[in-house]
Amino acid sequence: MNPPVVERITIGATLPVPEPWRGLLASVRTGLGDPLGDVIAPHITLIPPTAIRPPDLRAFVRHARSVATRFTPFRVELDGVSSFRPVSDVVYSPLTAGASECAALAAALRAGPATVDLAYPYHPHVTLAHNRGPGALVRAKTLLNGFCAGFPLEEIVLSTSTGSAAEWTPLQRLSLNATSTAPELAGLNFPSAS
Repeated sequence: MNPPVVERITIGATLPVPEPWRGLLASVRTGLGDPLGDVIAPHITLIPPTAIRPPDLRAFVRHARSVATRFTPFRVELDGVSSFRPVSDVVYSPLTAGASECAALAAALRAGPATVDLAYPYHPHVTLAHNRGPGALVRAKTLLNGFCAGFPLEEIVLSTSTGSAAEWTPLQRLSLNATSTAPELAGLNFPSAS
């Protein structure tokens, strides 16, 4: 019996938030009633969930590697809590430093083989709650009263999804400003197109 043919793969690219901030922000997201707080680690999105054809995955990874070598690690600072309401029911922590670097990195990644459709203009942030209603902003401001954090970002994480918003599998970690020391593409477990 032949395995099913995979026609589309969902990819994403993120900048992971390091500890101790990762654990703190994940617990806040869970505390706000967002079920994704337990399964999606805090991050800054560079490429949102984007469907590509399996044959294009290798080209996308090569492109992302090339982009990563052209950018140096940079510092991000988060300060406070904000919301995209009424446009989108997202509560987040905004970047007060590093936003322009994130935007440049995201634009460079989108200039590659993956056609990335953005529902909204790119605005780097760390999500604290999604679709939790207007009370989530008030609760988040209480939980994170006086919150500010600063940390270096040194790698891009490329991931694939099995279809569910909560089921992401890291495909590769790419260090910024590093010569490629990642495993060769032939050694990766790419989904099969046949």
